[in-house]
Formats: sequence, structure tokens, C-alpha cells
Amino acid sequence: MKVTPRNFLLITAASLFMLCTCWESGAQNAQPAERGKVCKVVLDPGHGGKDPGCVYRNYYEKDVTLGIAKKLGELIRKNYPDVEVIYTRSTDKYVELAERGKIANRANADLFISIHINAATNQNARGTSTHVMGMDKDGKNLEVAMRENDIIIYEDDYTTKYEGYNPGDPASYIMFSLMQYAYKDQSMMFAEIIQKHFKADLPMPDRGTTQEPFLVLWRTSMPSVLTEVGFLSNQTDRSYVTSGKGQSEAARALFNAFSEYKSKVEGRANVVMLREAETEPVRKGSGRTPAPELQEKEEPDTRLVGQEPYDGVLYYVQIGFLGSRKPLNDRVFKSYRNRVTEKREPGRGYRYLVGGVRDYDAIVKIQSEARKEFPDAFVVAYEGDKRIDVKTARRKTGQ
Repeated sequence: MKVTPRNFLLITAASLFMLCTCWESGAQNAQPAERGKVCKVVLDPGHGGKDPGCVYRNYYEKDVTLGIAKKLGELIRKNYPDVEVIYTRSTDKYVELAERGKIANRANADLFISIHINAATNQNARGTSTHVMGMDKDGKNLEVAMRENDIIIYEDDYTTKYEGYNPGDPASYIMFSLMQYAYKDQSMMFAEIIQKHFKADLPMPDRGTTQEPFLVLWRTSMPSVLTEVGFLSNQTDRSYVTSGKGQSEAARALFNAFSEYKSKVEGRANVVMLREAETEPVRKGSGRTPAPELQEKEEPDTRLVGQEPYDGVLYYVQIGFLGSRKPLNDRVFKSYRNRVTEKREPGRGYRYLVGGVRDYDAIVKIQSEARKEFPDAFVVAYEGDKRIDVKTARRKTGQ
């Protein structure tokens, strides 16, 4: 058979699929005995610092994930004083993906929970989902993993750290999906428990569980999941997850899932379950009559608790200006598909930007990476929705 580029790709894909099947079988056989205790849990609020995650106007994924993680940590500490809670970050700072897993490994943690908020070009998409390391056999569920993994462009020397991983290249995702790890079954069990409690407790559709090659889960040496709590791109989900009430309810659902998982691993009959606005837990099987439910006060608005919408200066890198509108997942954006921000200029066209950070040094690094695919990429600045001169922006931000 003549080896054309197309045939080569087909042969490579088939070989990877067979290798993946063999690897997965070996990983299943290598499944370790379940640990007897869940004494340490690492909570990983996605993104942070110069990496905002998904952005919708003045709402940042990094702020929502930190809010949910802190509330979850407080619930665990209050109801399980013997469980040590460790955060990969407790403030708005940047932590590399590889370092997040290392934090869990150094602590010899028993469980790793990475908290994220989803986004899509289709603004009707909404709901919760939870993921474990791997790849579903049909290989269709790559979009979320590609978006989450591509934030490594913020890191120095990422090709070395992640062993040749290339953002935006589907072949890289397939290769990393082969690295099945020994805790897959326990991770999937926990993922399914999370989705059960999300479905019962949150007003969002259940999008289920999947296996996907997330770099943040790549080298964790314990059961690990990445959970997506709604879509920042959907108005209904956004209003919910950016409110204090929504974040509290998401944290409570995650706590109940943690409690059920801990009880299963430890072989306990009693499971601590929290109900809406309760200060005392209900222990299933304890025979105690629960106290009447209290009415939780509605938040006056849907903004992040204690945080006003940010109308200050943000730096972006412009990778294109088009006369006609393009879907944000269009191939024209190359590895930045689903990660671009659109700014419309009436009567002229559409600017397509990446970044959206407050730190000028960070945007310079992003520009350097962007120029590998878009040689003419350059830095622009916005104050709120108004474009301003970069020199003016730097003067205003003191950078």
C-alpha cells in the first residue's frame, strides 16, 4: 500500500487505539487494593493568577472555582476534623498544572478534587460533568480536555515538563490518554457519586462522567477527578455559579459526595449528609430526626460574593481582525480554538483576542507563544469594554 500522509495518520490512529486497549487492560489488572482511610484530601481550584480560565465579561472561572473550593474545605474541616484539607491555591495565584499534582503526591493525599467551570461556543450548553484520567473508547470527548490543558502556554518550557505535549494537537491528547493509572476504577466511582449528588442537589442538567486526558490528573498517585460545575457561557448556569447561594450549594453537593465516597472506602454504615442551610449534619442510619429546614436567604444579585465586577485594565493579544464573524471554535484560530475572546467594532469587523490578564509581563509571554502560530500577533489593552492605548494602560496599572 502506498504510504500517503492520510494513510499514515490512519495507521497511527489504529496503532494507538490497539495500544490504548492493551494498556488499559494492564492498568485494570494493576488496580491496587483500596485504601482503608480517607484522611487527606487535596482541593484544586482551577486556574488562578495570570490564567483566568473561562471569561464572560467581568466573570472569571478562577474566582468561582476558588469560592467553591473554600466553601467545600470549610465543610470538610467542620464535619470531619480528622481529615486534613490541602489547597493547591488559597488565593488568586498561578500554579502550574504539573505542580498541582505534585502538591497532592508530596502530601501523600488520599483524594484529589480539581474544580472547574465549563464553557462552550453554544451558549445553550449547560450542566455539570465529572472526568477522570483516560479516554472513552470512541475518543469523542476531547474538547474539554483540550481547552483545560492548553493553559500550559502560560508556563515556561512546557514541552519539556510535559514530555513533548503540544497544545492544540489531537495526537498529543491520544498519546497522553494511554497513560492510564492505577486508580481509575476508584476515580470513576467517585466521579459517579459526584454526579449523583449534583443531579439531586443542583438545578443543572447531568452531563455524566467521562474519561479524558487531563494533564492536571496525569501524575496524581491517588483517586483523582476533575469536575465542571456548570457553564460560564450559559446565562442560567452563570447566574447560579457566580452567586453565593449557588457556590454554597455546589460545595454542599461535593461534600455529600466526598462523605459517601469516604464511607464506602472505609466500610462505614453511617454517611454524613448535609441538607440545605443546615448547620448540623444528618447521619444516614443514625435514627436521628433531622431539624426542620431553614430558608436560605437569596443573594441580592448574581455577582461573586465580596467582589465587584472588574472594569479595570486587561491586556490581550490580538491574533486576528476579521470583517465577518467566526465561531470561536473555527479552525482559523488553530490551537486557540474555544479560547479566543471576540470584540466587535461596529461598522468595521471583529477583533479576536487571547489572554485577558492584568499583568503586563504575563501578556508578553502569551504574545511570544501566540506568534508561533500568528506571527503578527500584538498586545492590546481594554478598560472595561473600551480599547485604550497600551502605554496608557501601563501607566494606569503602574507597570
